[in-house]
Amino acid sequence: MKLLKILSIALLLGLSSSVIAHGDKKPTEQNLFVGTDSAVGKVVEQLHQALSNGDTDTIKSILSDDVLIFEGSGAERSLAEYASHHMKSDIKFLSHMKVKLIERNIMVDGDIAISSSRSKVTGQYKDTKIDKVSIETLVLKKIGGAWKVVRIHWS
Repeated sequence: MKLLKILSIALLLGLSSSVIAHGDKKPTEQNLFVGTDSAVGKVVEQLHQALSNGDTDTIKSILSDDVLIFEGSGAERSLAEYASHHMKSDIKFLSHMKVKLIERNIMVDGDIAISSSRSKVTGQYKDTKIDKVSIETLVLKKIGGAWKVVRIHWS
């Protein structure tokens, strides 16, 4: 129930932010990066560094055993499934990309946190030139005193 409340608030904040973003005012650095210096922000950054550097041990230490990952039209329903399948592809892909963080907003409510990010991804992978904006939503939960990623949505 608490997670539903947090997700509802996040949706409302996202809708109100999109109205503001489409108005006359340009977003400032201050409201594009919220909560990035928090404990959750540091875990999120560690995950991205580990994916970029191919550090599978750190990735596995940050993701919950029962992590649910939505990417494109697919889903992976555990750390074991991700580690044995798509994690290797993500690491290989990211090794060919330049990723520039455009914005990250982190909201924490008790033992649950949500990180919403946009990044500019450019590079060449195989025969395909990549130049796109990537959207990420992470849900983290404090488990045994440590923040773990329990849900990921990448698009």
